[in-house]
Amino acid sequence: MFEGVRYEPVETITEENRVAVAYMLHATHGDVAIQIPGMFRFTVCDGLITRRVDYFDSLTFLRQTDQA
Repeated sequence: MFEGVRYEPVETITEENRVAVAYMLHATHGDVAIQIPGMFRFTVCDGLITRRVDYFDSLTFLRQTDQA
């Protein structure tokens, strides 16, 4: 679906075993360059990620690819 995916961290917040990372995703979809804001939420236990949730702005994706 995406090519050349790169996540640019914008802000990182940690609290105990939880980490939140706001990011800007840069990629291409077909021949369209896209930039989508998003957020990763991680739970860490013994140095390993035990849970990951990824939120992103799907409406921005749809608009940038003329699907909205």
